Amino acid sequence: MRFSFRRKDQKQNPSDKPVTTPPLSRLGIFSPAAGTLSEPDPIRECKRLADLESIFVRSKRLESLEDVSFIVNQVRDGNIILLDISRLNVDKEQAQLELKRIIERIRGETRSYRADIALVNEGCVIVTPSFVKF
Repeated sequence: MRFSFRRKDQKQNPSDKPVTTPPLSRLGIFSPAAGTLSEPDPIRECKRLADLESIFVRSKRLESLEDVSFIVNQVRDGNIILLDISRLNVDKEQAQLELKRIIERIRGETRSYRADIALVNEGCVIVTPSFVKF
């Protein structure tokens, strides 16, 4: 056992070839290169500020979960969205639960674009792309 764990000498012979590591392609889907080529990067999909022809401020009355795809598409295109939540922000427990689900879905789907969500007042929420600071 003593010889198995012997330290290497500090001096190496010039005839020794450096040890080459095998390519990472053997790792398959766990390879770092495999993950970057197959999946698009959401941040790169989001248009850069210089590439935008114009930035729009859109308003939308939030009705149901079906509105989430519209909001996500607008954020990806670089627009600012004002959401009217007055219909869902009432004292009914079921309406508040639905509002919470919708906001969490918007937050989850726009997280990859680094969007910000903020409550403006009791009846309005603003969703902005990553380049908007407030």
